[in-house]
Amino acid sequence: MRLNIIFITGCAAMALSACKKDLSDITDEQLIALLGDGGAPAQITTNTRECAEILGGINGEVYQDMPEDMLGMMKTDCRKTLQGWLDDPERNGTELSLEDFEHADLAERIVALDDAQEAARAEQRKAEDAAKIEAMKAELAEAAAAAEALKAGLRERHDRMIAICARLADLRGKLDVKKDELSSIRARNDIAMLAMRYPSACRTEEPFSMQFTQIARFEERLADFELPEPGDRLSFISVPSLRNVSLETIDDQISKTEALAAEYQAELAEN
Repeated sequence: MRLNIIFITGCAAMALSACKKDLSDITDEQLIALLGDGGAPAQITTNTRECAEILGGINGEVYQDMPEDMLGMMKTDCRKTLQGWLDDPERNGTELSLEDFEHADLAERIVALDDAQEAARAEQRKAEDAAKIEAMKAELAEAAAAAEALKAGLRERHDRMIAICARLADLRGKLDVKKDELSSIRARNDIAMLAMRYPSACRTEEPFSMQFTQIARFEERLADFELPEPGDRLSFISVPSLRNVSLETIDDQISKTEALAAEYQAELAEN
């Protein structure tokens, strides 16, 4: 009994830090589970860090200009929050008490843990940014290759359309001659109506010029595109895309023009 009395008296006479719990028995994982935001993984928030600093009396220069009544209100709110967490067996796997948060060494450990988490998050963001930039670089190369392939496909279809339009123009001229030779007004009107179905692509010397212009402007945008740096607002940066040139649509135009040429030919074959 005498030894117990001596121990208790000694603790009362000395600084409380001499009787507090040994923090080395508490793991970082336990502290994060207790003080974290409940996420996966749990993170120590700015508010929790501030509570540790204020209650533990560290980094006082940050709070030195804060009015005493406001500081008191913050301490009260911090104690309420911490006590609620300490009372929650699903969060608290330690033997810490609210009084332990009044000590500087626990506050310093919490701050160091928060700094380590922030450093880890910064490294993760850096790695994620680097991966996004590499993906963007690959996307840029793919877009340039796609534009080149699209341009090559468009040139091939341009040449085909030129040949089809030349044939169509020749057939149309022959239809005009045939129309003038017919005595039937109805037959002449039928040929006139057929001749009016002349595609717009054949009314110009350069079919698909608008599509060629769109591809050229797109290639200029790709050439001017600069890959971002890590830390830039990557979610707001994207590689240019080309959506308004469709080879399928052009193939459909070519098919319709070929079909019209076949109708012209069939009309000319009739007596």
